[in-house]
Amino acid sequence: MKFGRMTGFLVKAILILAIAGGLAVAFNTARLKPYTFAELNNPQPPEIAEIVTADLLAGFASGSFFIIDARSDMEFSMGHVPGAMSIPSSLEGEFFSAKVAQVSRGLPIVIYCDGLECGKSLIVAKRLVELGFRSVSVYTEGIDGWLGAGMDLEAQ
Repeated sequence: MKFGRMTGFLVKAILILAIAGGLAVAFNTARLKPYTFAELNNPQPPEIAEIVTADLLAGFASGSFFIIDARSDMEFSMGHVPGAMSIPSSLEGEFFSAKVAQVSRGLPIVIYCDGLECGKSLIVAKRLVELGFRSVSVYTEGIDGWLGAGMDLEAQ
């Protein structure tokens, strides 16, 4: 049976999509904690608030937030929000636990990363909520929003 060009293209496209979907399901199943459909449809749990620049600046000025940088140690050392603590989203196991043990439970927590396209802050926020932290916010504008507001960074 001979297929036309368009039919051949469609068959190949459907085959590629089926393989990609199968691989996605296989990789998700292989994860220690697979994603559920609820998490995929609502990626930000209701326990995690979003904070805007004006609120972050007001809280920063009064010292009423515990600020966490979710970027890598290298990015953190190049420049971070003054007074922020580094808890990279890539930390696992006892390294993550050791960092979290230093987090103050007495203040609301604000977590940031690079900016709107960065999801590292949400990863750390979800993990903190799973550990029982209750007042957790994500600053989605991140370093980009901080610098855009005319604020300086601290480097190590």
